[in-house]
Amino acid sequence: MRYLSGSLKSKIKHYLKQGGIIAYPTESCFGLGCLPQHIKALKKIIHLKKRPAHKGLIVIGNNIYQFRRIIAKINQQEKQLLNQQWQQKNATTYLLPTNKQVLPILRGRGRQLIAVRLPKHNGARAICSQLNTALVSTSANRSHQKPCRNTREAQRIFGKQVLVIKGLIGKQNKPSTIIDWQSKKIIRN
Repeated sequence: MRYLSGSLKSKIKHYLKQGGIIAYPTESCFGLGCLPQHIKALKKIIHLKKRPAHKGLIVIGNNIYQFRRIIAKINQQEKQLLNQQWQQKNATTYLLPTNKQVLPILRGRGRQLIAVRLPKHNGARAICSQLNTALVSTSANRSHQKPCRNTREAQRIFGKQVLVIKGLIGKQNKPSTIIDWQSKKIIRN
């Protein structure tokens, strides 16, 4: 799963550790991402999007292991079931119980669940794999505006405030479905 060149990978790792924000292609649009534990970067994303801070953000990863710092422990059977669900055709985000160290700005103020997804987009998944980290994934747009669907739009809207990773978005027409893992209730379809 190769996506980033060696020099770009090093540049992005350093940039993220310093609180940088990246824009990258996902299943249906470009996403804005940062390290999920970096408070300064999380606040910057909220500010860039002009998004209410209480909503919480989605985190993507290449495998369930990359979520170990943000989700509460789940047993092996639940891990297997979750991995099976993620093998389905459409991108699905699950709300899972969070561990106590997760920043409220990430999970959403007053919430005890965290939204996580294994992307169906090979590029987004490769970025997490090559950087060896989970990433925040929220649509690259200002609140109540259409998300960016290509590199040029992301660069035009966010300019030098984010590092844009070139690539094509997937063929999905709408954001991922969000399901509460425990109740199986569909939150967003």
